[in-house]
Amino acid sequence: MAKGRWKLSDEQIAIEAYLVLMAGDKEGRALSKADLRDKISYPLVYRDFLKHCLEHDHSRDLAHFRKGLLMVVKAVGVSNLSIRTGLSRLSLYRMLAKGGNPRLDSLLTLFRALGVNFWLVDDDFIRVRQKLVRPKDMPSALPLPKRIRRHGQ
Repeated sequence: MAKGRWKLSDEQIAIEAYLVLMAGDKEGRALSKADLRDKISYPLVYRDFLKHCLEHDHSRDLAHFRKGLLMVVKAVGVSNLSIRTGLSRLSLYRMLAKGGNPRLDSLLTLFRALGVNFWLVDDDFIRVRQKLVRPKDMPSALPLPKRIRRHGQ
């Protein structure tokens, strides 16, 4: 058994954070919930985390995505984002709260401050999305191809 923490890519950390913090999976040995909340403050991680939150949100009012966005806002720092966006801290909390109804321009301002782009996709994109697999459940290595013999060996 390997000692120490596994080296996970930013995308793998984002998948782990989504599955543990949002989908309710049990936390793994490598990263606790507190570690994952800390990791989603990094731009490369929270971009993938938010992508997964939006892809797997089946609610009418995007409650799942808003919950994930609120986690990211808290991890990055509400005061920091309120300064960068020009929105008050109270406005950020209200627009991301359960009953919040954010304006599109407020959301776009927040996305710009986080360095996230807003895209529209068609139904085909949603149908072909891949199932999320936790890094610990991935196969460790693919079998190596058999050595090819050269002519005359």
